[in-house]
Amino acid sequence: MTVPLLSRRRLAVSAALIAALAGGLAPTTSASAAPAAARTPAPDMAGIVAALESAMASGAPGAMARYSGPDGARGRAVGVRDRESGAAMDIQARFRIGSVSKTFSSVVLLQLVEEGRLSLDAPVNTYLEGLLPDDRITVRHLLTHRSGLADYTNAMFDQTVPGFEAVRNRVFSYQELVDLSLAEPRTTEPGAAYKYSNANFVVVGMLIEKLTGRPVADAYQRRIIKPLGLRKTAYVHPDTRIKGTHVRGYLHPDEAGDPLVDSTEQTVSWAQSAGAVISSPADLNTFTGALMRGRLLSEATLEEMTTVTPTDTTNTRFYGLGLRRYDLSCGTQVYGHTGTVQGFYTYAFSTRDGRRSLSALANTSNHGAANTALGNTLEAAFCGKKPTPASAARSTAPSGVRDLAPMPAERDLPERH
Repeated sequence: MTVPLLSRRRLAVSAALIAALAGGLAPTTSASAAPAAARTPAPDMAGIVAALESAMASGAPGAMARYSGPDGARGRAVGVRDRESGAAMDIQARFRIGSVSKTFSSVVLLQLVEEGRLSLDAPVNTYLEGLLPDDRITVRHLLTHRSGLADYTNAMFDQTVPGFEAVRNRVFSYQELVDLSLAEPRTTEPGAAYKYSNANFVVVGMLIEKLTGRPVADAYQRRIIKPLGLRKTAYVHPDTRIKGTHVRGYLHPDEAGDPLVDSTEQTVSWAQSAGAVISSPADLNTFTGALMRGRLLSEATLEEMTTVTPTDTTNTRFYGLGLRRYDLSCGTQVYGHTGTVQGFYTYAFSTRDGRRSLSALANTSNHGAANTALGNTLEAAFCGKKPTPASAARSTAPSGVRDLAPMPAERDLPERH
């Protein structure tokens, strides 16, 4: 299917809107500052498999990854997608993508900004009157995790399995989730610092539904899923099932030695627009690649979305508008999101030109070593094969290349292990 280019309606972003977009938080770095790569390395598929096997060795029943680039797509899978049946991991299977859903929600909201239906720097209470106790919290603060709204999942999943079982089949309203957040002390003053919180994207979902007059599922379908032909992507809340061939998720309990919990069937109502989308490796490659190529947003808005600030002190990890940026050891910068939902870890990233994409999954959670191991697929995919110690000693590393040890994965949910 040929994906249509932006409609004239979205291309005609007014000068006033561009000025509004430009008026936000001063960036530490932006997409335009990305170093030019001297060459495009071939993906190290053996390195990708090694990362997947390492995720398995760290507790995942199975793992898979799909790389898409100018020379086509390549997928690799190890282990099982279903422990009971023994079915092998399947690169075509669907799974819960967790917080990668936040990028879907951000795209929809930014399209509404382009249509003049809201402003990034307007208070949230302008559109959702009286929702938040502080008029200083803006729409931009939500998308950048700088609102100070507490993440209600910290208390909800303080005890991993009991917390999950308490909400597995529960259906929350958006307002109930916001109330859980507001019952906790705020983490920062609005705009002061990055503090990841699922509450931010619950409010984003509320904004989408208020401005469109339709469920968020309809916005995903009409604005992203149908235009891009994402046949295995869906937002099924509050249905608990994943239709068709799918990966089963397995949650690690807090107590070492206790059996894994099959967490596949759940409403994901505790997350909704913050984490309830289901997709596949191919669809995620298509989504992130199309986003970076400008098929969903105008170039002005995409530049704003990819203007980022640091999330930690490593100077390798950043956050824009519902979008992470990772700076890899070879100097390549990739944009996308990580995702955690009970039983599933996901990575979905593309280069800024959208020409190379990587999606990866391990079917476990509450086990950070597996998450970190899975994240090593990014280095293998985008930086290629690492030089041997002997050849590295004979060569001079190009500008921008760093000798980085693997960094622990960022957490989208509280974890014990």
